[in-house]
Amino acid sequence: MAPTAPIRAALFGLVALAGALDPVMRLETPKGPVFMPQVALGTWEYGADDVARAIPLGVAAGFTHIDTANNYRNQRAVGDAIRASTLREKVFLTTKVPGCTLTTPTECEAATARDADDNLAQLGFRNVDLLLLHFPPRPFPWRPREDCARLRAQWRALEAAYDAGKARAIGVSNFCPSCFECLASAGEGERDPPARIVPAVNQVQFHVGMGVDPGGIASYCAQRGILLQAYSPLGDARSRDLIDGALVRAIGEANGRTGVQTSLRYVAQLGYALVTKSASKAHLEEDIDLFLWALTPSQMRALGEARSPAANYSFACVR
Repeated sequence: MAPTAPIRAALFGLVALAGALDPVMRLETPKGPVFMPQVALGTWEYGADDVARAIPLGVAAGFTHIDTANNYRNQRAVGDAIRASTLREKVFLTTKVPGCTLTTPTECEAATARDADDNLAQLGFRNVDLLLLHFPPRPFPWRPREDCARLRAQWRALEAAYDAGKARAIGVSNFCPSCFECLASAGEGERDPPARIVPAVNQVQFHVGMGVDPGGIASYCAQRGILLQAYSPLGDARSRDLIDGALVRAIGEANGRTGVQTSLRYVAQLGYALVTKSASKAHLEEDIDLFLWALTPSQMRALGEARSPAANYSFACVR
């Protein structure tokens, strides 16, 4: 049985007390557990120059998990930067394939398989550690009745990539409960079976201001052994509330830390993985320094009760 969120949080605390720089999270796969560093260095919106600067700095600061995607258009630079900075086997590498825009399930499955292979070719590696389906098929919002067969077809392509050793684990991003229910259901005929593999990860937007269980997605994933991974843990560019806002700044000062560290530590202390990013040496060192200190229960409660900045956990679906 997969650990629940509270158990994961307790295990995280034990690892942190042992002095780990970046605790690992257990992903459940058919071939056995895969261990993923809790904090990833993200590369969204980064061009080649940004990637070439951020990854070496991140590796030097202690990051051992790099996150990219087909849609980021920077995978060649990511692969080059990893090779220039460290050994591939010392880095946990996540990438993503996009949701399908084509018409039929057959087209979607074939296109997703091509995207997975294209990711590897661009990165210049034989496999990745985690391959995610970035979002459900378009158009948005996700239409469970009309688009379920296309979603199952895309997931079959990820299962095939896993079976072939192209990814050590597979998961999803921006999924809501109806997406998972689609995967677990069967379509018409033998060519549209339910998923064989439960997604190991659901990467969604999650941060202070959204509550502890936005839309019920955290508890939904925990009950099914799916690890929640937070993107945008500092919110978006419209607000600095989670960087130097009054709440996180005051809590940070009480712990001898910054507002940024407070916001990131909150997500990590809940037992979730997270993706953060910076091309600044000082900021990267700050972002990874989350595990030799802890927020108090009252501080966690105050952060969990905050309702600003508000956000939806997925841009693709709501239920």
